[in-house]
Amino acid sequence: MYKLLLILTVCLLSFSSKAQEAYIYGYIKDSLTELPIQDVHVSGNRGDTSDYTNSSGLFVVKASMGDTLTFLRVGYFTQKVALTQGVLIDTLRIIMVPKTHELESVTVSSYGYADYQADSADRRKYFEEVIGYAKPLFDNANSGAGLGISLDRIFSHKEKNKKRAFKLFKDVEEDKYIDFRFNSILVHSYTGFKGEKLQRFMRKYRPSYNWLRSHTRQVDLLYYINAKLKKFK
Repeated sequence: MYKLLLILTVCLLSFSSKAQEAYIYGYIKDSLTELPIQDVHVSGNRGDTSDYTNSSGLFVVKASMGDTLTFLRVGYFTQKVALTQGVLIDTLRIIMVPKTHELESVTVSSYGYADYQADSADRRKYFEEVIGYAKPLFDNANSGAGLGISLDRIFSHKEKNKKRAFKLFKDVEEDKYIDFRFNSILVHSYTGFKGEKLQRFMRKYRPSYNWLRSHTRQVDLLYYINAKLKKFK
């Protein structure tokens, strides 16, 4: 009888624990620009669940009541949220505060060139692991746009799928460089735009990778934003 009660108690406790688990959905945005933040790492305190926000700032993780979620991204202050009954029911709406400083009379993100280079190196490492290529295909010495790709080395390979993969990687790196230079915090600081209006401006006047590579000074970019601001309606 005692063993039966013990087994029933363990089963009930196990069921109760599982019943508290739920998928937590959430949305994260920037406190200054009011735009969604991509690539925020969301993790639970038990270490068995995590996710990264997508381009819309959305994430989903599995957690239980009483857990604490941590939100971490380079260039932003880390946030923690303890899950309560109310939190488990509703979608989480998280506002993260960027680390910023003043430069040339505008507010800029503390996510600097060193951070960008580190992320570029991580992307390169992941890419090489995915395609299973161990030889050095990248040049570290370039003029400031992440890790350069040696085209001579790439196109010595005849596999078309690898060529397409490298082309895709090159496109991603160029987009990341544009995002790094022409970022929402800088544009918001200069224009005062937020939310949907800021998104429209940045989509309409997103500079090209080649233009940014040939205009490396911050003041060049500010002149560019000012010129486009006069045309924006």
